[in-house]
Amino acid sequence: MAAITSIVAAVGVAASVAGTVMGVVAQTKQAGAQEKAEKLREQQMNLEAERKQRQIRREQIVARSQALSNATSQGAGEGTGLQGAYGQISGTAGRQSVETEQNRQIGSGIFQANAEAARAGGMAAMGQGISSLGGAIVSNYGTFGRVGQYMSGKPQQQTGLMY
Repeated sequence: MAAITSIVAAVGVAASVAGTVMGVVAQTKQAGAQEKAEKLREQQMNLEAERKQRQIRREQIVARSQALSNATSQGAGEGTGLQGAYGQISGTAGRQSVETEQNRQIGSGIFQANAEAARAGGMAAMGQGISSLGGAIVSNYGTFGRVGQYMSGKPQQQTGLMY
């Protein structure tokens, strides 16, 4: 009966170890997938920022053309009013470009922080798994000894570890 109990305990320990390893592997894969998703979201954000910058340039060109057309039709194509309109158009476009770039930089920082958090989560999962595995081995030290004794048919010597 003691042999069966030892075998059942060993199977339980093995199942615990296997479960711990599977958990660590799964959490590591999950962290990798989260990091990949963050990289893709960052890539999407950068594409959107580039599109916004092109749109700002297009709107600037259209506004300058309209200002020139209006000034020319009113006979003021050579006046300072047109130059003032150009300055205002350039200032607006520049401000929009700066805002878009600032948003891109902030977004990039957020994505990097999220990727670091995903990596840290994977490391934490690995640490928890190793700790759990170590705890299972230590708490079942006696069971390992009994299984070894049963398998070899030789009595085990006491080691002085007391639980």
